[in-house]
Amino acid sequence: MRVLAALMVTLFIASCGYTSYNQRQIEGQWFSDSWTSDGEETGMRAWIAFDSDSTYRAIFNNGKEQGKYWIDGYKLYTHADGAEAIAVKIESLEEDKMALQMNRSGAKEVLMFTRANVTTVPGSPDIPDEE
Repeated sequence: MRVLAALMVTLFIASCGYTSYNQRQIEGQWFSDSWTSDGEETGMRAWIAFDSDSTYRAIFNNGKEQGKYWIDGYKLYTHADGAEAIAVKIESLEEDKMALQMNRSGAKEVLMFTRANVTTVPGSPDIPDEE
């Protein structure tokens, strides 16, 4: 019985602060409000569309990519066509706001996104479904 109680306490403590997200929560189009590296604004911006068929299209720092995505707990994985899969941490996710954290060459980068309504967002990138 003590082993069971200890296991329950361990599982409870391990689950504290752990948030699990699902794919439906991020479906849609997002544009970045800020992109910081070690707390300093980079001036870079991003646009990304997560589709219900587990594909995504994105513009990052003047480059385009597309591929598959999935969520496991609080990690968002993207697997761009012809590249290795990359995992980023979902720091927060609300109906219209999202914060993603990644580590690039030892620098903590945080991207803050707002859910886009492309009919009302001026200058929204036009990314074709297929090239």
